[in-house]
Amino acid sequence: MNSKHTTLIAVILLLVSVLDAQTWNQVAKSTLPSYSGSFFLNTNTGWFVGAKGLIRKTTDGGKTWSDINSGITDDLKSVYFRDVNTGYIGTATKFYKSVNGFVTWDSISVAGVIPSPSYNDVYFSDSLNGWFLSSSASLGKVLHTTDGGKTWITSVNNTAGNIQTMKIFGSAAGIAAGGGGGKCDIYYTKDGSSWTKTTAPTFPAGYTRTDIRGIFMFDQNIAYATGWGSLVGAQPSIQIKTTDGGVTWTYLVQDAVNKTYDNMYDLYFKDALTGLAVGGGGRTGLVVKTTDGGAKWVPVEVPCGSLISRVFGYGNSIIGVTSAGAFLSSKDFGTSWEMLTQIPITPLASIFAVNNNVIYAGGQDGVFMKTTDGGKNWKGTYQRINNSSSNIQGLYFVNENTGYSANSYGVIAKTTDGGNTWSYAMKDTTDATITNYGVHFISESVGYVVGKAGNNVDVVYKTVNGGVDWTNTKYILSTNLRGVAFYNAQNGIAVAEKMKAMYTKDGGTTWTASVINGVPTGSATANLREVTYLDASTAIAAGDKLFIKTTDGGATWNYSNVTLDQTLTGIASLQSSIWAVGAKVASPKSTGILQSTDAGTSWTNKVNYAVFDSTNTVIDVTIAPSGAVYVCAGNSVIYSNAALTNVLADPKVPQEYSLGQNFPNPFNPATTISYQLPVRSNVRLTVYNILGKEIATLVSKVMEPGYYSVRFDASALSSGLYFYRLQSDKYTEVKKMMLIK
Repeated sequence: MNSKHTTLIAVILLLVSVLDAQTWNQVAKSTLPSYSGSFFLNTNTGWFVGAKGLIRKTTDGGKTWSDINSGITDDLKSVYFRDVNTGYIGTATKFYKSVNGFVTWDSISVAGVIPSPSYNDVYFSDSLNGWFLSSSASLGKVLHTTDGGKTWITSVNNTAGNIQTMKIFGSAAGIAAGGGGGKCDIYYTKDGSSWTKTTAPTFPAGYTRTDIRGIFMFDQNIAYATGWGSLVGAQPSIQIKTTDGGVTWTYLVQDAVNKTYDNMYDLYFKDALTGLAVGGGGRTGLVVKTTDGGAKWVPVEVPCGSLISRVFGYGNSIIGVTSAGAFLSSKDFGTSWEMLTQIPITPLASIFAVNNNVIYAGGQDGVFMKTTDGGKNWKGTYQRINNSSSNIQGLYFVNENTGYSANSYGVIAKTTDGGNTWSYAMKDTTDATITNYGVHFISESVGYVVGKAGNNVDVVYKTVNGGVDWTNTKYILSTNLRGVAFYNAQNGIAVAEKMKAMYTKDGGTTWTASVINGVPTGSATANLREVTYLDASTAIAAGDKLFIKTTDGGATWNYSNVTLDQTLTGIASLQSSIWAVGAKVASPKSTGILQSTDAGTSWTNKVNYAVFDSTNTVIDVTIAPSGAVYVCAGNSVIYSNAALTNVLADPKVPQEYSLGQNFPNPFNPATTISYQLPVRSNVRLTVYNILGKEIATLVSKVMEPGYYSVRFDASALSSGLYFYRLQSDKYTEVKKMMLIK
């Protein structure tokens, strides 16, 4: 998850005290704000609306957005435009109408709406005829006006179920549907005023609910609807069809090869037979395509882990809208996709600094964020494997390219190209109770992942061949493991829920439950979340409003008598500086950005509420070799305390080549080698034994000018004198280092 035990050259140590005093800054956040409704008039022009009068417009298909400062302050729920100027925006109880793109507008109350609706929509076929959807979780209405909103008639009153979606074709035909709780409630109209509840199609046995969430009317007769799906109990995504305007419906059976089990939310058909349906679930954003009128649906690759809630189409041009505040575009009817939004909105769960420049973060729905300039610029993507994503719980990178993630649904993922592509190191399951949380690698080959193999079934996975094969150890603590750290190849600690921990002295061959002393009664079952080593014997673990500390490598722990308000979820250390982060989510909310410089005896909260939003929960922390601290939080937000982030706006280039002395030296088993390049160079950094035999290549590539450091792990080597050499186009230097085991 973060840098648990990092070494660095002596000269950089001088920066730590300076960096600690720097002002905190928000260095990354989601590209777009959270919104509740969206609409595209054509491939270029669209709008979205949200809380407190948020209205934004795009004229380039969702690539860029501009604010519409209308002066409206209500929470806006839905939006519909008849043309580029004439638009309608719905709230819970009224709608706003504008004929000039919301430069000016009229506010019109809707009589008969449901208080505090969960679902809301507005549609006008012309200046007089309109429909308003208002629905709670168990009560749904469709209201109709023929005088521009002055008076309203309740056309649909579903008193025993919700209405989740409504579509009108032209000015008369329409379908509304919902249900929930095992029902499928569908209404249709042929004249726009009188609605009839129809008989739902016959569903196969096994569905726990059959509600419809999306409708597309191709014409007044042909329409498709989509909805519920679940892996639990193997309930296929619902696809149904009508050819008589909603009077009768047919359940569309999916073929076994391409069957999906996700919730589906919307559809678009470019002709009567060819269409897309979109949705998603716990592990993916999903798009399925049919070319035969729904007889067969085939999933298509899409670079999105968040569920796709809306789809707009105009011929072959498609725009998808996700629940994570991001937009997708396809110009070839779903064959290929482009993510238009750079950073989606998502809670980040883990952050890891590889070096001073390269930092990675991951979180919900497989969102993966990366910076290569120390935090100045960030790029967000989704971790996708076999067209599937799962929540990233933990990250660990052994170098800039090779890294691992611990995920929900039992996934362990691996990348060898810095997160551009990922593969399964351990495949996913369909069991949501299986989750991996913590990950730590001591070399490119040897690593550990901890989590739960079921509720209260602790598990430690170990690989010695870079994730090709895994062994596992279970049932040591009979609870869920959350964090893991190794000091070297032999000594490791894992912490767990219910105030439990365990340790190993033989590289994970055996694990022994720890003894934790002095825990107050009120914290006896509190959860431990993360652990960091200070030295070979000393480690600190953080958890629910507490710290514990060991001085014997994890065998025994003592409760730290420190008063805390926050549940701590991340901890990291660098030399004498330790940082822990967490939040109090109950009112009044608070944020903990805690630092200790005395080995955990005392802690100071360094939070700056001018920068940190207490409603945005901080989750994890990492420390770069320079001492710069990075904290990840919800809404794809990342904070840093380092002047380094600001300095990067005008980066300083080294004036000469240099190879630093490794630190620490002597070392066991790992050390850090730093070097600098004044110009773009073809660089090789290699290690040799005393006989001159090359035993490791640490770097071999073309590199830009700058300051660099690389970690060398000698766990597999014997004690002795070694040499390391830096070679570039115009520079060669060799230095000695001593390994003592």
